[in-house]
Amino acid sequence: MPKPILIYVGDPMCSWCWGLAPVMAKLLQNYATKLEFEILLGGLRPGNKAVVDDEMADFLRHHWERVHELSGQDFDFSLLEKRGWFYNTEPACRAVITARGLYGSLKGMEFFKFLQKSYYSGGQIITSDEVIEQLAFDAGFDGAEFMAHFKKDEMSALTLNEFQDVSAMGVSGFPTLIMVHQEQATLLLNGFGDYETVRGRLDSYLAEVV
Repeated sequence: MPKPILIYVGDPMCSWCWGLAPVMAKLLQNYATKLEFEILLGGLRPGNKAVVDDEMADFLRHHWERVHELSGQDFDFSLLEKRGWFYNTEPACRAVITARGLYGSLKGMEFFKFLQKSYYSGGQIITSDEVIEQLAFDAGFDGAEFMAHFKKDEMSALTLNEFQDVSAMGVSGFPTLIMVHQEQATLLLNGFGDYETVRGRLDSYLAEVV
């Protein structure tokens, strides 16, 4: 019988997704034999034309401090001192979709976390092609191959379609965890949760369906 599938829906620039990163790492390790894992990109602020100014920086700082308080995740707040960059989450999402398409779902999830860490803990602005190309190389990918696919019009279209598909699923916030088994979808988590909370819900779910 096919394993249940855990679908993770998020955005690399979603701070609550960064808060959930340690939980996802434990799930991937502890449930590797029980579940299949897939990742979908929802697009937090795709195509956003607003630049980071004092108001945007204060807005982000408020959320980052809250996520740090609840999750303990590291944040490089010096990033919020930089001005003039576009807070557009589409390129980072497209980068994950590119990695997933080229190298498989688990590699896509690994690159998702790598982008998160580079942004939130490393202070890198992951909205530019130049930074994404360097991070793809740092992650061990063939940089030229990666960017050739990343820059295709078809990849931009795939990314937009995925955002629309996620919205059509009724997902309105990130992170979201969805379980799928025998074509039946069950919401496991919407928003942040600690590992014990997620583990308890997951074990209860598995006890019913497996």
